[in-house]
Amino acid sequence: MLSPRSQRHKEVKDSLKATPHPVWVEDMLEALADQWKAAVYAPPIARTLTEPVDPETWGRLIREFFCVVEAFPKYMGLSLAKTTYGQTPRDFLVRDWLIGNIRVEALHVRWYLDWAAGHGISASEVTSHRPCPEVASLFDWLWSVSYRGSLAEAVGAVNYAIEGITGEWSRLVLPAFTTLYGEGSKALMWLSAHANYDDAHPREALEIVKLATTSAEEIRRVQSSIARSLELFERAFRACNASVRAGS
Repeated sequence: MLSPRSQRHKEVKDSLKATPHPVWVEDMLEALADQWKAAVYAPPIARTLTEPVDPETWGRLIREFFCVVEAFPKYMGLSLAKTTYGQTPRDFLVRDWLIGNIRVEALHVRWYLDWAAGHGISASEVTSHRPCPEVASLFDWLWSVSYRGSLAEAVGAVNYAIEGITGEWSRLVLPAFTTLYGEGSKALMWLSAHANYDDAHPREALEIVKLATTSAEEIRRVQSSIARSLELFERAFRACNASVRAGS
């Protein structure tokens, strides 16, 4: 039997099942399709589909992206501060969805450190790492849009864009890492979790974006925010790949 808290989270997720997209969403998804694909198939990811895992490249990526993983519930907390309850139709769903998913995020940083440990990287090495400029730019952008943007912009940029592409690339590379670490390894927990549930999270996030977008101008800003997240994510992955290839 589910606890009242878990039951409520399930009810909220059920209430955010996919609905037909309005025309502006269809147009936005079409406009972003090439950028989305480029982010999902950034060089380290695409290479892992045809070659064994490159330990040096992925070690660099694990260290670099810890700052974003650790900050993820903080980004969502900033979005939560923008929500209302009972002031607009279904606004309570947005509030409750964010609260429930912030709770889910609590385990992710621990699983991420398990991934690092499985890759031979100590927790202190990860937590004390200073990210490269490209990853720092992504980190700063996500913080900025979560703090300064509208609720629709923030959820679009963070939960739809970043969680969406992370779910896709995690599914793509999971078989290679399973071969590397072995079936059932603790080092696979972070990748497995994102590969398994992040198809639902971005879909639910898009429903929230649809609920929270109220004007033609906001439609433009939402698309711009999602595009910026995709651009900076791809740039960060490419930078980590290039730095290893260059021997830095």
